[in-house]
Amino acid sequence: MKLALAVTGLIGLAVVSAYAVQQLNRGEQFRVLMASGDEALAAGNSYAAVAAYSGAIALRSDSMASHLRRGKAYDAQRRQDEAVRDYLEAARLQPGAADPLLALAGLYASQGDMAHAAEWYSRAAVVDPQNPGLLYQLALARYRGGQGATAIAPIRRALALDPGFDEAHYLLGVLLRDANDLDGATASLERAIAGTPGLTVAREALAEVYRARRRFADEMAQLTAIAAVDNRGTRAIAIALAEARQGSFESALATLTRAQALDPADSTVALARGRVHLMQAEAASEPARRIAAARLALQSLEAALGGSARRSEGLTLYGRAVYLTGNAGEAERLLREAVATTPFDRAAFVYLADAAEQLKHYAEARQWLARFDALEGDTAAPPVRAARIRRLGGLALAAGDAPAAVAALEDAYQRGLRDASMLGWLAEARWKTGNAAGARDALAQALTLAPNDPALRRLRQSIR
Repeated sequence: MKLALAVTGLIGLAVVSAYAVQQLNRGEQFRVLMASGDEALAAGNSYAAVAAYSGAIALRSDSMASHLRRGKAYDAQRRQDEAVRDYLEAARLQPGAADPLLALAGLYASQGDMAHAAEWYSRAAVVDPQNPGLLYQLALARYRGGQGATAIAPIRRALALDPGFDEAHYLLGVLLRDANDLDGATASLERAIAGTPGLTVAREALAEVYRARRRFADEMAQLTAIAAVDNRGTRAIAIALAEARQGSFESALATLTRAQALDPADSTVALARGRVHLMQAEAASEPARRIAAARLALQSLEAALGGSARRSEGLTLYGRAVYLTGNAGEAERLLREAVATTPFDRAAFVYLADAAEQLKHYAEARQWLARFDALEGDTAAPPVRAARIRRLGGLALAAGDAPAAVAALEDAYQRGLRDASMLGWLAEARWKTGNAAGARDALAQALTLAPNDPALRRLRQSIR
């Protein structure tokens, strides 16, 4: 009996020992396969990597690392479905790990699917909330996915964790610029450049913000700093247009002449020259000077349209120049062609509204101006937007749409516009929509401002 028990014990010990050896061998095999996969992936041999990681998964199906790394190997082969499957399994196996979530985010970002990329970056940020680089990637994905308003909070958290993160200061500046917070954008972009003076994209964005704030000298300083390290023709064009915005038209044209000498075939320089002449025409107070500058613009723009310059932009500027020479009919035709040419230049819509209004095509003018307003939206400065809404109201009234005129003019009134002409339009629109008391009130305000205005005095004969 004792002998039998001893034999049984020895057999059991042998079985346990054999199992331990087997497990030791499996563990060693797993390590060898993972190392082989890593070596193959680092060498760019993704197919060998997939085979090695698959062998490791066969040995240990609960390994997060093997699923994650095989997903990366599939990703390298552009087999996105298999990569996503492995990344999701890795995330399931180890819910507290950020790496699978980041891998999913990176995969979707590489495909241009920024909405899904942002979703996975957001999940990773929950797991690793103190990682400023991750928060930056989340904000960047949201911005590129058209969700700029939701990108501000994570980029601010990234900067709270790492105040010296200059690329994050730049991104915050761009986000604030798009949100029309020009003061905040200025501060963020200036901070980015102070930390990294060679951050050209930040200087470009800051120049744009300075231009929007009409700080033209500061805009020029940024453009000059960029041109000092990048002397491409596009930099000279940017400087010339900045000079023109300051009213230094001759200096702007001289800058473009130097740029043209470097590359006589560059039609974008001719386009810029046409734009500068057009700005001269817009600024001219005397009709003869305005027409002369517009004709010079036409000469340059004809040359640009014969080259590689963007056709829609060239047609837009050409149509405007024709309008400034006094030919509204031909301008309307050209500008209709400009808005039908993609990608269109949105300025064509407001230029088309001007031409249509001069031709007394009030309904069309209102339509084109409304299209422009929809494209620009709240990115316009509040006074600019209010003036545009006022004009839309006047065009609606001229087109015979009194209800639409009332809606727009009441909006302009609430935005603080109270000039005599607008109040007269509001009085007429209210009268035509049955609001007699409101019409009398608006007319009384208008006459207080301009008691001798003939149009208002005629209107008083109708509104009693």
